[in-house]
Amino acid sequence: MQIKGWRLSAAFPFVNAAAGLSLLFAATACGRQETPTETPSQDPVISGEIELPAVWSTRPLQGKVRDVALSTGSGAILAVAYDAGGLEFFDMEGDRLGEPTRFHLKDIADGRASSIQGTQLTIFPGVTIEGGLKAYVFGEGLVAPAQIDLPIPEQRAVEGLCSGEAGSQGLMRIAYWTISNNRLLRTGVIGQSGDELTWEEEDATEAGFPITSCVFAYDTLVASPRSAASASLTRGDNAALLSIEEGGPLQISTDLGMTTSSITVRDGITVTAPDVPTAVTANGSLPAGGYPGGVVVIAGETSEGTHQVVFVDPSAITLKD
Repeated sequence: MQIKGWRLSAAFPFVNAAAGLSLLFAATACGRQETPTETPSQDPVISGEIELPAVWSTRPLQGKVRDVALSTGSGAILAVAYDAGGLEFFDMEGDRLGEPTRFHLKDIADGRASSIQGTQLTIFPGVTIEGGLKAYVFGEGLVAPAQIDLPIPEQRAVEGLCSGEAGSQGLMRIAYWTISNNRLLRTGVIGQSGDELTWEEEDATEAGFPITSCVFAYDTLVASPRSAASASLTRGDNAALLSIEEGGPLQISTDLGMTTSSITVRDGITVTAPDVPTAVTANGSLPAGGYPGGVVVIAGETSEGTHQVVFVDPSAITLKD
């Protein structure tokens, strides 16, 4: 696995401040390989503003959204964590799954569906407002998302995390940083043994700057000291990074953070997109919900006092020739 970081200028959330800072993390080998693999090719660098259409939105939600996440595997689930506390799960048709909960989260990462002891479950890793590492589980036999401990022996309060594919190594790969050391990213793999989750630590890498978000793009882990939220939009051999700087628009980079462009989300006939999104996630190859080009999910205030999650069609990026 390659690990990269980038410094950001005020104008471009993914642009290196200097060419010499383009590789702030040393490349390291993951357990599944002895030498780093090449990152899949990216699309030609996008320049100028991009316009993508908003195609669907939730009903008005209970308040400001702090974070959103999508699951992969059989089906797909949208997780919505609220700024004032609370967690809700939705299917890709917008129907709520189970009852809402009052869990207080400050970060939730994309989840994975898996069969554990014959039961189909979807697991989202997250960080509580107190800094605890937890998993949020929903599936057969549950009437609401359940909270369980992640088997990560971290005594310090955690600030944030991101998740990625683990392949045959386990359920998911996780990277996280703590409040007391926000320049160090720890990575590892969540797996399962029987009906128990397991943790295999892989590495701990100094970023050289205070980390505010991270994202996995294939075998590359990138971290930012400026973006409030970030996501990977990957399809086939192509990967793009999405980011939101606090108070700013949605941004995209197709060269792992060297250059970025703003995305304008065009309102639909009955769908209004937030001007200032507060959270983002994405999936370039969504197997559910009728999104052939994948989907970008953003959250924010769509009108005064109204907060919604909005689905954006990225086909102009993911399905272009």
